[in-house]
Amino acid sequence: MVLKKHIAEMRSWVYHNIVAFLLVLIFFFLYILFPGTEDTFVSFGATCMKYIDGEYYRWITCLFLHYNLRHLLANSIGILAVGSVLGPFLKKRQTLFIFLSGGVLAELAFSIVVSDSIYDIGASSGIFALIACLIVCILRFPKQFHFIWYRPDVIITIVYFIFANTSVSAFLVHSFGFAAGILISFILVMTDRIETVDASG
Repeated sequence: MVLKKHIAEMRSWVYHNIVAFLLVLIFFFLYILFPGTEDTFVSFGATCMKYIDGEYYRWITCLFLHYNLRHLLANSIGILAVGSVLGPFLKKRQTLFIFLSGGVLAELAFSIVVSDSIYDIGASSGIFALIACLIVCILRFPKQFHFIWYRPDVIITIVYFIFANTSVSAFLVHSFGFAAGILISFILVMTDRIETVDASG
């Protein structure tokens, strides 16, 4: 009976967090195909406008690539954690939309601000957009969020938010992602795209 309950809880968790799981699978698949090499950064990474030269696809491709295994694992754990917290409260297409649009806007801003050929890749800008969405939803629908704050996914999300800024460029693109997530989520809430939070799924 206890085992059945745990299996049911696990299935529910995976169902609500399916977008994050699918994204992680894509991250790993692409890491095998395109390991973190200089050629990968030069061909698919976001960079300054001078070097973009019309290759605007970079603002999307860079979100799915990673420098090394540690970078890949950190972002995979981060998106699974924030996805776990947000999963029961957002529609799956909204989760994907905020990740992609927040990430693209962050990389666009990064390209405008940087003045040399620094390359940026990684899912973290989209993950920070999702963290921003979580904060907007908590502020807008406080009664629906009854967190046990020592839950592993909540702790990992907080730790990721604090310690993911390992360089100046990372802090820059994370800030852009967070700002984009705030803007996008605010618009979704104000236009009733996120009307209420449904913890029942």
